[in-house]
Order: sequence, then C-alpha cells, then structure tokens
Amino acid sequence: MTDPIKQVSSRPLPALPGHSYHTRRLSEDTINIVTPASVHFYLSSHPEILEQFVTDVVPYETVERWMAKKNKHASENKRLSVVPVCAIYSQSNIKHVQNALVDGSKTDNEITSLLYNLCAVMSNSIKADEFLYYTLAAGGKSLVKYKVASTASDTISSSMQFLIPVGKYTTLAGHVACSREAIFTTDVVEDDRFPEGTGSPGSNVRSALAVPLLSGKDLIGILEFTRYWESPPLSKNDLQIVIAMASWTGIALSQLKTNMMLVKQTELNDFLLQITRDIFDDLTGTESLVAKIMAHTKLLVDADRCALFMLTEDKSQLYAEVFDEGKKDDEGNSIFSKSTNSIRFPSDKGIAGHVAQTCEVVNIPDAYSDHRFNRDIDMKTGYTTRNLLTMPIICKNKVLGVVQMVNKKNGTVFTNADEMSFKTFAVYCALALHYSKMYRLTIRQQKVLQVTLEMLSYHAKCGEDDLNKLRRYPHIKEIPEDFQLYSFYCDDYEAQLPQLYIYMVQKLFGPDTFDLSSLCSFILTIKKNYREVAYHNWDHAFTVCHCMFTVLLSMIESEEGCPFDLLEQQAFMVATIAHDIDHRGYNNDFFNKCKEPMAALYSTSTMEMHHFRYTCTVLQQQDNQILGHLSREDYKKILQYIEHAILATDLTFFMPNQKRLSHRLENNSLDLNVWEHRQDVKAILVTVCDMCAVCKNWDVQQNVAKLIYEEFFFQGHLGHCKAGSI
Repeated sequence: MTDPIKQVSSRPLPALPGHSYHTRRLSEDTINIVTPASVHFYLSSHPEILEQFVTDVVPYETVERWMAKKNKHASENKRLSVVPVCAIYSQSNIKHVQNALVDGSKTDNEITSLLYNLCAVMSNSIKADEFLYYTLAAGGKSLVKYKVASTASDTISSSMQFLIPVGKYTTLAGHVACSREAIFTTDVVEDDRFPEGTGSPGSNVRSALAVPLLSGKDLIGILEFTRYWESPPLSKNDLQIVIAMASWTGIALSQLKTNMMLVKQTELNDFLLQITRDIFDDLTGTESLVAKIMAHTKLLVDADRCALFMLTEDKSQLYAEVFDEGKKDDEGNSIFSKSTNSIRFPSDKGIAGHVAQTCEVVNIPDAYSDHRFNRDIDMKTGYTTRNLLTMPIICKNKVLGVVQMVNKKNGTVFTNADEMSFKTFAVYCALALHYSKMYRLTIRQQKVLQVTLEMLSYHAKCGEDDLNKLRRYPHIKEIPEDFQLYSFYCDDYEAQLPQLYIYMVQKLFGPDTFDLSSLCSFILTIKKNYREVAYHNWDHAFTVCHCMFTVLLSMIESEEGCPFDLLEQQAFMVATIAHDIDHRGYNNDFFNKCKEPMAALYSTSTMEMHHFRYTCTVLQQQDNQILGHLSREDYKKILQYIEHAILATDLTFFMPNQKRLSHRLENNSLDLNVWEHRQDVKAILVTVCDMCAVCKNWDVQQNVAKLIYEEFFFQGHLGHCKAGSI
C-alpha cells in the first residue's frame, strides 16, 4: 500500500517561482529551490507551456530524435504492462474454454483463482500498469490482497500478513468495499477520500479505479487498477469497461453459485437417501447405529474425527461408548471401536454440555482458545483438537445427543455450509435414534410380555392334583334329576360342575368327539380363570352354559331337529362356558370412563373382546386343545362362531337385534338360510341364555338380583373414587 508521506515527499513540487498557477494547493512561498523534480512536475501540470517551448525553441531534428526514443520506450513499457493470464483463455475453441471454466470452479479457491485471472484480462484490456484483487477477511471487516503462491503447483493463496480495513477515508479499496460503488480518480494523492492511498507499493501511482465485484447482495471482492505517472491517466471509458465486465462477472457468479447449490443439494439428497437406507436397515443395535451416524457425519462435513455423545434419561450426563480412533480398514472406511470404559461427564460441562443445555450450534475455529472446551477428552484420548463443530440431535423438542465434528481436513475450518448440511442430516439421525430406542423398548416389552404370558400360563393352568383326579373320575356318578330341565340351578353341585360339563358335551356330541384328557384340562382351566366376583363368576358361566345345553338338547330331540350344524353347536358350548372368563366385575362403561388400560386395547365391546381373546389363549395351550381334531378351515370357522357368540353378550347389541327379529317374525320373513338372519338368531339365543337366571325359581331370582346389585354397587363406589360417578 502506498505510503502517503512518501508520496507527498517524493512527487514533483508545485509551480515554479515567479509563476502564479492556482491548480495546485502549495503556494510558491513554500518553494525556495528549483529542482529537476519541481521542473518535471511543473511541466507535467502545464503541458501547454512545454508545447510552446518545444515549438518555439527546440530544433526539428531534436524533436525527431526525441520521438524515436519515445516510441521505443513506449513499446518496452507496453510489453512490460501486459500481464500473463491463465492458459485457459489461449484456446480458440470457446466450448473447451467454457468447460474448463466450469470444471475449474467447483471450490471457492478455484473460483478466486479464476477471478484473479479475469482481473488480469481486464488489466490488459485497459492497459493498466498494475492491478490488485482483494478478497474479504475477518468476517467482511477487512480486505486482503490476493496473490499467486510461489509454489510449483501455481495455486492461489491469500496473503494474510496485511489486512486492510473496510471503511471510508482509508484506502481506495477499503472505501469501495464500504460504499459498494465504483470509484475513479485521476490523482490518488490529492483525493481526500483515500488518505492511505492504494494497495500498490511505492509512490508512482497517478490514477486509479476500483470496482466492487458483487454476486447478488454479497460482496465477493474488489478489483483495483492503477497507472503510474509515466503513463496517461485512466479514463472514464476504462471505468466503463471494468464496470461492464465486473457486472457480467457478478451475474455469472450468481448463476454459478445457484447451480452449485443445486448440484450440492442433489448430492446431499442422494447422500441422505443412501445413509437413511443404511441407518434404518439396522435399528436393532445402538452401537452399530451410532457408528453409522458417525461415519456418515465425517463424510458429510469432511471432518477428521467425529464423536457422538448421548444424553442420559435424567439429562444429567453425556456419555460416549463408541469411539473414532482415526483408523481405516482395507476399503478406506472408518473404524469405530467400543470401549468397556465409556467417557462420561456432566451435561453442563464443556462445549458438548453447552450445546446439550442450550440447543445452540457452536462452530469454534480454535478450540483451545475457547473457555468452554473440555480438555479432559483430549487428555483421555491423546488427540489434539484444533477446531470443532458441535450440534445437537433433537427429536420432539428433546435433545437425544450431541455430535462433535473435530478438525476440518486440509487445515481449514468448518463453514456455514457444513452447518446447514448437518442440520438436515441431524433430522434423520434424530429419527433413527428415536425409533431405534422405540424398537428396543418394543422388543424389551415383547420379551417382558412373553415372560408374563409364560407366568400367566403356568398360574392359569389348573392344578395337577385336580386335573389328575378329574381324569381318573371324569364322569359323575349320579346325574341330578332336574339337570336336563331349565329350572336346574348349580348352587348345590359346586364340586361336580366340571364333571357335569363333560356330561353335557358328551351328551350332545358323543363320547369320542373331544379328547377326554384335553376336555378335563380345558374345563378346569376355564374354571380357574374366573375371578371371585359377586355375579360374573364361574357359577354364572355354568348356568348360562347349562341353559344353552337344554335349548340345544330340546332342538336335537325335537321332530324338526336342530337348525344349527355341529360346529355351531360346539361353538355354543365353548362360548357360553367361557363368555365371562376373567371378568373383573366392571362393565364396559367403567373401563372407558376410568381410562383403564383394557379400554385402550379395544374400541368397542371391551370386556367381550377380552373374554374372547382369553378363551383363544386357553384353547391354544397344549393341554387344552379340544379343537385339535378339526381341519384348518373348520378350526378357523369355529373360532369365528365363538367370537360372534361371546360378543352377543354385549347388551348394547340386544335391542337393535331384537327389533330386527321382531320385524322379520311379524312379516313372516325370517329365514335361517339367510346369513344375516341366522347370525341374529344365534346372537339372541346367546343373550337369552346369558339372562336366564332371572327367569328361574323365585328364590334363585332373589339371590341373583342380590349378587348383581352387590357387584354394581362395588363398581359404582370404585368408579366414583377413580373418575367420578359412573
């Protein structure tokens, strides 16, 4: 940069003594001695005096000799002023030139190199004695002269030794960077706007122009061109040429950056798609998932190392169990190892802790100069951290972990583009970690459920002693006299009820239809899984099943015969004995209003669906497979019949069903061969059996009513305590 003091002290002095010219600011009183420099300056400032002197005094031969010398000197200066430019522009094939420019503009350094060479082309076009290209530094607050590096590869590098501040009343380039307007001056020293001159060393700069290179609203650089005192000053025509070329260059840069962003976004999308497939293909193991996230993160931002710290459930600690040691396998893939000693530290310590607490993105170019950096990690791993980019992984507004990208490769620092790329990638990481956690919890719950079912299966089975006793004596010695009558009630035959069930089944279907051993286990298991509630208990189940037995038996023994096939009859006998299995003494409304877990499992007919599922569980136990003799098709069909029969005990279906049947009977349109009619008749039959106790003898009715009131009273009291009056 020109030293203004040297410029004033070295340049020619103002007007000669005895002459009064007001074109310069210094008065003749300041000049005491006439020197060659003062004469040179005076004649340069007053060319008309020189012209008059040469015309009147100097001989023609002398002028010719001067002109020959002048032409030779101008030719030499012209050869020296031509700056060699990039070899790209030496090609005559324009398409090749364009392809070379596109291929050579993929990185910021390459683009800056091309701009430098373009600046050289502009310099030659306006015959400037010198040009400078400035790039931004220090966050846009300073400029730095861009120079060709003196290396064999002829790359471009920034000279960071001299930072030029951006602002008015500094240098020409600094002024232009601040105003973002092109400036042209014929006398740099006398222009008060630039007290610090230009970026050219020495004191021979006469005129200069500077133009900002803009890409949209962004300042890319400053183009500065100068001419010395020995050359004619730059003109406004030169300024127009540079402005035109710089403007079109800015437009091209904007389009180039847009295209680069689209290409990079496409590459990022492809990259994210591939890594998403890789990550979501394996959600079972946290270690492998973390290793994949770390590996892809390193590739995404070109980091040397990567660390992923997970946050504990109580959010008090950050920990890492998978580590990047910087090693690679034969295929060049990073190797991540699991250590038995995980690294743990408080979640409010270090940069990772700061990010976990604040959810901020922290980009630090010099880690050891930042007080938040936790040096303990480097001390434990033996690795030196230069710069790092730390970002949170967030899912559902909760921090799952913190990723640290350590040491950008090639000695550079992490950029805003790296931050934006990882922010997009972090969304997929969060989803993968979240669903991996949910998957592991689901697997764990499945294991817990499996163990629980094994426990329930063990405890739900009938006792071995009771089973062995029933298998030895499956048949009751004496059948009650009124057993085949509707009026029979089971209170006096509690111990014989399993034998009586076996009797009913064999009476209807014969002794060989069901395996007797399995039938003994089945009925004892059903009995054991009825709870000791006031009304919906084992006695109620047997009463309903007995009612169904009497109905079926009367139809079988009638002249018309039973309108239901064998599978339907068997389904009736299984469904009625199990229709209230595991009943808790509460109705469906209670489960829904109290938001019991049972209500969340089924949208309608909560308890009835539970009874059916429980019945299926009992039937599938190895010792209880009384339907094992059926074909696959018949087995599926009888389960559908059992489900329909058990769901029919939901009284919300009774009234609409009763109305449909009444209408058909009145119109004489009931036809059991029609599937809908048949289903309604079967449902009403099960409902009748379910409510049969209220139509028995008066003493039985009184007892049943008392039990129902007792059960409902207990439900109402508990419901009031849980969710208000029900």
